[in-house]
Amino acid sequence: MNSIEVTLMAFVLILALLTMRVPLYVIMIVVPMVSALAYGGFSFTANVVVYALKNPTTWGLVLSVAVISMLVSLYSNSGVVRRLSLELSRAFKNHMVAITLTPGVLGLLPVPGGALMSAPLVEHIGSLTNMSRARMLFVNVWYRHVIVYVYPLSSVIILASTVTGVGLWELVVRQVPVAIAMFLIGLPVVGFSGWSSRDGARLGVLARDMTPVLAAVVLALLLTPLDGLIGVERISVVFAVVASIALFVVLEGVGWGAVLESLRDRRLWELVIISVGVMVFRELFLNMDLKPIGELLLGYNVSGLALAVLLPILFSTISGHPTAGIAIATPIITSLTGVDVTIASLIYASAFIGYIASPLHLCYVYTAEYYKVPLIEGYKYMIPATIASLAVAIALFSML
Repeated sequence: MNSIEVTLMAFVLILALLTMRVPLYVIMIVVPMVSALAYGGFSFTANVVVYALKNPTTWGLVLSVAVISMLVSLYSNSGVVRRLSLELSRAFKNHMVAITLTPGVLGLLPVPGGALMSAPLVEHIGSLTNMSRARMLFVNVWYRHVIVYVYPLSSVIILASTVTGVGLWELVVRQVPVAIAMFLIGLPVVGFSGWSSRDGARLGVLARDMTPVLAAVVLALLLTPLDGLIGVERISVVFAVVASIALFVVLEGVGWGAVLESLRDRRLWELVIISVGVMVFRELFLNMDLKPIGELLLGYNVSGLALAVLLPILFSTISGHPTAGIAIATPIITSLTGVDVTIASLIYASAFIGYIASPLHLCYVYTAEYYKVPLIEGYKYMIPATIASLAVAIALFSML
């Protein structure tokens, strides 16, 4: 089978297994293995698995997700998450503001598992207004990415600027209207009215409960150089979150037995398995010949603007990461039509927005697993929001 056939087969298999309500951690092991076998046989599959397991990025991801899951478990099991959610809602005075800004601020933690930090907060705030778990899934993922979309220190937008040759700040500024549109597009799912607090927040309690989370974000940024020194991507996040766990134990007065108890949380190990499966999937697509996909689109005389939308979406979706959409699609588009600021803006917007809705997007996968909501349930909100955001981006950049 070629890359086109394998890609189609993988998506059909994922959708079928999701419809059958097969556990997500099982799907993320079965689908990449079946896809690799169909593409290159046993030897190819073995090489893909070995390369994925030998890749330091895999272990950086696995370890960071594991320690973040431990921190989340501590917040949930100790009851701190309920108190923190209440104080955040009091501070923001309204649930709509609290539930949209919290994932965005914590979204600055540069690791897919960071979505797990805001998930329990969104869950508790959402429960105050009887928000369904499917809507919580959408809100946690969608609003986590609105700020990151225009965050100038994001590796994704820096990569887009580098490979397209467009200035970083020029690219950032052009994306701001799209980010604003994304924020507004998600609000009907959040709701415009509901619970609000007349009581003021207890600032001392709020500061204490937020300190471990904010410390994780700040320390992860400060320790970023360790990734290069040690040679393991996201190892800085691991050290930062371990320090935050120790800080949580001290500030909240919980025993170290609670930390050991968090290791027995089933969700932690399910997320570890999912992380390994996604990295095997990523390795598979890195080793596949993707030229037939580009040649297929060329055969239909697709325009440059259309290529700048379709190719980044395709590669971001099948890889579960926007960097793949940008890194793979840009050279193809450059060789066919060239890249100017309009094309570069569309490449970035399409890769990023397309990745948000990918069934392999780790933030989406982890949040769905945390809430125990089938991925398909979230799509009734995610797909319309994604289409609307892409339409805004296409319309905006086509006019500029």
